[in-house]
Amino acid sequence: MRQPKPWFRTAKNAWYVEVNQQKVRLGAHPEGAPTPKKSKAGWNVPNSILEAFYRLMAEEPGSQLKPATIQVVALCDQFLDFSQNSHSQDTYQSYRHFLQSFCNDFGTILAPNLLPLHVTRWIASHPNWDGGKRHAIIAIKRAFSWAKQQGILTSNPLAGIKAGKSNARTRVLSKAEQSQILGAIRDKQFREFMEAMLTTGCRPSELSRLTAAQVNLEKGVWEFEEHKTADKTGKARIVFLTPTMVELSRKLMAKFPEGPLFRGPRQDRPFSRGSIVSRFARLRDKLPHLKHFVCYNLRHTYATHALVNGVGVAQVAELLGHTSTEMVSKTYGHLADQIAHMLEAAKKAVE
Repeated sequence: MRQPKPWFRTAKNAWYVEVNQQKVRLGAHPEGAPTPKKSKAGWNVPNSILEAFYRLMAEEPGSQLKPATIQVVALCDQFLDFSQNSHSQDTYQSYRHFLQSFCNDFGTILAPNLLPLHVTRWIASHPNWDGGKRHAIIAIKRAFSWAKQQGILTSNPLAGIKAGKSNARTRVLSKAEQSQILGAIRDKQFREFMEAMLTTGCRPSELSRLTAAQVNLEKGVWEFEEHKTADKTGKARIVFLTPTMVELSRKLMAKFPEGPLFRGPRQDRPFSRGSIVSRFARLRDKLPHLKHFVCYNLRHTYATHALVNGVGVAQVAELLGHTSTEMVSKTYGHLADQIAHMLEAAKKAVE
């Protein structure tokens, strides 16, 4: 049985859903909400309409959203509909990645019957996730917490699960280690992706979605209108390029005037989150002395080396796209101080 979904009726300027062959009005299109559009992913349903839809489905006799009968996969589908309209694309894709994996294992279980043990077994079946385990637990907890808030569930069976503390990405790569990593990469495309991270301090998601339209060769910058801190800053994220990155941008723009610039060897798609995770797992196998090395270490290395080389905290914050200097001082500043201090200690040790 297909899950009912809201749809827009232009003549009435209102949203409807069909339940038991009856069209039910969910409400008028909210003033100020984006113009209703239908894509391959479905309608861009406003949050207030989604909430009305979930309330209706939770109360509808025989509905798949009744707490006693809803399966985990149906619950996750509804949460992802909400996430796609409420969160950034990166956040939505992260939730989608983990929830799809969980549903592959336990999607047919009735949601109220789910146990923390199921989550424990799921996490244990993915030993290579390392730091991603925390994000996986957060994703499934967030879906069930949202379902409880919306009245889809009367209680949250996963409320007591702890995601654990995040692993500090404090591993700073030396120049020799950077060379080892780049040398272990066989294809030019991923090597360029890694060099761009080390040279710009970009987030991997920013590089993955970079297009020619976001490159300003004259100014020597990349400009992202949509980015992680857009809601806080209200302005574009500017990435300042070295001459080497300007030339790489020029070359990639000539090759890919439309769509993502950084693509895999097949050149038909950008580097996805999953492909990046897989490649780093293979790199760790090749370089066992870097067993805790993850993608974000490149950004951390960029920031720490910038501070060690005398770049001001405010400037580093701007280069990284942070909204304030607090994150830079808290996360990177102590490392720069420690390195400088230990270098000075090393000199004194041999005087």
